[in-house]
Amino acid sequence: MHISEIDTPAVLIDLDVMERNLRRAQEYLSGHGIRLRPHMKTHKLPEVGRMQVELGAVGLTCAKIGEAEVMADAGITDLFLAYPIWGAEKLERLVRLAERCRLTVAFDSPEVAQGISRAMQESGHEVGALVEIDTGMGRCGIAPGPEMLALCRTVADLPGLRFAGIMTYQGHVAGSTREREAHMQDENERVVEVLDCLRAEGLECEVVSGGTSPSLFLSHHLPAVTENRCGTYVFNDRNMVSSGAVSWSDCAMRLAVTVVSNAVPGQIIIDGGSKTFSSDRCGAWEGYGRVVEDPDLLFLKMNEEHGYVRRNGSTKSHPVGERLHVIPNHVCTAMNMHDEVWVHRGEQVVDRWTIQARGKLR
Repeated sequence: MHISEIDTPAVLIDLDVMERNLRRAQEYLSGHGIRLRPHMKTHKLPEVGRMQVELGAVGLTCAKIGEAEVMADAGITDLFLAYPIWGAEKLERLVRLAERCRLTVAFDSPEVAQGISRAMQESGHEVGALVEIDTGMGRCGIAPGPEMLALCRTVADLPGLRFAGIMTYQGHVAGSTREREAHMQDENERVVEVLDCLRAEGLECEVVSGGTSPSLFLSHHLPAVTENRCGTYVFNDRNMVSSGAVSWSDCAMRLAVTVVSNAVPGQIIIDGGSKTFSSDRCGAWEGYGRVVEDPDLLFLKMNEEHGYVRRNGSTKSHPVGERLHVIPNHVCTAMNMHDEVWVHRGEQVVDRWTIQARGKLR
């Protein structure tokens, strides 16, 4: 089947590009002695998760229990939940998950730690535990200092939990490559200081989890991090190109759309809107994605089913019925709005995968 025969809108995955992205990241991190535990939030596909593990990843990172359940069902046996787990129903599911895989959890409060501890103690299970530290992101994470040390000591003493180390997130690292290199070196000093404080308390960290896709190939400037949770690198997107981390040729995912109207002068309408694309903005560029066939076009606005594309100086005609391909701003959220992906090599479809972990918000 030729990719032009797929009805639109549709998610297309270039398997050759994706496999190159997977190999490149694994080889780079392995070469620097850093374990790869990729975040499956980007692809949400068991097929890709298995590929990552087969290439050398130690396991996968998930945010929600539902995502982890999908990956465990697919036979992936080492999972990290990088999100605080709270509530009786979620704890019951966490116990069932711990029965069938090697499980690690993360949190930044004694309340969450104690809840997981009670659930594991009552069920006779044990899970690894990472305390999340805020080193600059300002999202989750306890600040370095006395409260952090107290929480880590508490975790080390709680039954059902095995203190395994700490988790950080370098989402605040931005700027040019040179600026990000400097930020990563500063970040390494902050993490080392945290580790020294913990070591002085008799707490050794087997795992120091961190990393992001935009700074993936600068991870050698952050040697204190032993396990990298990059996610977007598998497909890449417009934001990744904007950051300078990758090029357009590294973008493996595109959304196929069709021109359905050009009646209004100066614009065309495509058959994909806010229910098809990510509404996230791109840091460096205006609009919601890059039109591959005509980068002069500006994908400026969306309704639910309509994508407004301004001609913006383009001299091409773009008649009704023309098929276009758009690289979205943020691939992770775009993937979560679709049921399936079409996998191709060149222009030939080789498979169709169900996005089994889409919508797993609990």
